[in-house]
Amino acid sequence: MDSQYSEIRKDYRTGYYAVIVPGRDRRPKELETEDEGAVNLKECPFEPNTVDRVNLEIMHVNEPWTTMVIRNKFPELDGHTPLEYENGFLSSISGYGYNEVLIESPKHSDKFENMGTKKSLEWLNTLIEREEALYSRNYIKHVMVFKNYGASGGASIGHPHTQIIAWPEILGTPAIEIEIAKKYLKENNSCIYEEAVKKEESRILFETEKVAAIAPYGSRFAGESMLLTKRHVNYIMDLSQEEKEDITNGLKKIILTNAKLFGEQAYNFVIHENKREPDYHMHIEIYPRIANLAGVELGQNVFVNTVVPEDYVKKFKEKAESV
Repeated sequence: MDSQYSEIRKDYRTGYYAVIVPGRDRRPKELETEDEGAVNLKECPFEPNTVDRVNLEIMHVNEPWTTMVIRNKFPELDGHTPLEYENGFLSSISGYGYNEVLIESPKHSDKFENMGTKKSLEWLNTLIEREEALYSRNYIKHVMVFKNYGASGGASIGHPHTQIIAWPEILGTPAIEIEIAKKYLKENNSCIYEEAVKKEESRILFETEKVAAIAPYGSRFAGESMLLTKRHVNYIMDLSQEEKEDITNGLKKIILTNAKLFGEQAYNFVIHENKREPDYHMHIEIYPRIANLAGVELGQNVFVNTVVPEDYVKKFKEKAESV
């Protein structure tokens, strides 16, 4: 695109539109502020001496524990809720499902992106174990894994943790992505995400033999990236050992490099996958929280992105953090 003009791009993954606006991104020095949502929290409930193991613990790894999974004390969904549907003009689904929290470390000051390879594989293998358990529950059709870091990233607790939610239906963006992936496969006899690795050549952040990281053409958020396997994998359990290592190391590389580019800011990442949808392609989307949603996004579901993906790629490669 001509760097002088804005451009409305369609995100091939979702069909959402993004207005790519050059020259309006905030300078990095304005972003170099510590996000207080991740530090100095009093009475943290995830500390080894405060976590409620009697009532909340689901599992832990090692003795003393290095990774623990607990029930979310304040869940959005509850497995004791009867699953009921209301159809018609006012339609609804009862809040059946499960919320779990993976505590990544017993140390409050640890950060996900600073994990060694062994520790990050422990994190990933624990997620796989919990997803398998949740998919075995009655009526569960989708398990979502995500991480909120920092106050503006939605984190209410600073202790390093990842969240897992098991849903009775595939809802929202994953449902849209699955529908588009199936349609593309039917019409083109190929996976839309595998095609992205080929067609996004100018927006590749980095790649290994097993994975690729992309700044998507229709990025909805400033500094958005997508990390995916080159081989078609729809479910996290099907990753090879080499893919696991490249996925975890690649995820940390993106977060560390973004910190160099944008300063110590909040972020989110979400693992997009589904055990029972073979046409879907597992990928992780990473969003540094350097801009807030406003009227265009909330009212029209069109996203204003002030960091041109091609510019982000150039700056990323200049600052790329080795892991």
